[in-house]
Amino acid sequence: MKISLIAEFAVILIRKSFYQLGLPISRMDASPRLVQPKRDISRLEDYLEAIYNLNTEKGFVSAADISDKLGVKPPTVSSMIANLAKKGYLEHEKYRGMRLTASGEKVAKSVIKRHQVISELITMLGVDDQTAYVDTEGIEHHVHPTTLRRFERLADYLRENPQTLKAIREFVEEK
Repeated sequence: MKISLIAEFAVILIRKSFYQLGLPISRMDASPRLVQPKRDISRLEDYLEAIYNLNTEKGFVSAADISDKLGVKPPTVSSMIANLAKKGYLEHEKYRGMRLTASGEKVAKSVIKRHQVISELITMLGVDDQTAYVDTEGIEHHVHPTTLRRFERLADYLRENPQTLKAIREFVEEK
């Protein structure tokens, strides 16, 4: 496969993601602000991801831990915990702790997987870790499963073909 075709494919994928997110395609590298039409879903997924990660790291999760990790106030955490429990993603005993249900864990693992795939592809293109993290956080809640699978396949291909990756990085880094 020609390098220019792969580079064009990568640009098409990125443009499609920008289109799906409602971002201006003509200014892809201008760091436009992200408008999150699915804000509640994004927040819900962020909480599930945080709870899963905290439980994995510490073996338990407290509201204070979630507050610290997400940078939100404790009353906000309490409200979301109640919401997650009501939706069946979390089992919570007041003052005793919480744990994700099977469906909560499934969603959390899905978010983590999306994060990993998107972050890897972005960093493969030569984006620094901090920018890749911020971009990944913005994209991970809005990417369509088909697009994610193609990102994953592209990352696999680039990992297996380092010369192609090198050529793409050189192409996108040209000024």
